[in-house]
Amino acid sequence: LPVGARILDAGSGLGDGLKALRHAYPAAQLEGIEQSWPLRLLCALRCPWARVRRGDMWAAPWGGFALVYLFQRPESMDRAAAKAQAEMAPGAWLVSLEFPVPGVLPSAQLRAPGGRVVWLYRMPLSGSGV
Repeated sequence: LPVGARILDAGSGLGDGLKALRHAYPAAQLEGIEQSWPLRLLCALRCPWARVRRGDMWAAPWGGFALVYLFQRPESMDRAAAKAQAEMAPGAWLVSLEFPVPGVLPSAQLRAPGGRVVWLYRMPLSGSGV
């Protein structure tokens, strides 16, 4: 990603994803969105270098972000893919920890520490699932 790229952690929880993203992209503009106000507050305290706001990740726009990272549930991945496809620019990335988008060929797949799988999808998505 280019220096200064905007990255969104959609559903940032306590901020573990934001911390990993900061490690991977120290020159990026990191943002998080979290529905729960207690989690949003704790995330903002743990990640003071990121802009963390309270809100609905499904209602918030994903356009303008070079990368959207999420750690959701398998049943929400079709919805995430449709939102990314509709809103994100060509060349942007949708990145999912643990759960693939059903029927969509990933651009890459990485194994994170501890054996967790990270699925990377470059816009526009390709495959029968979109």
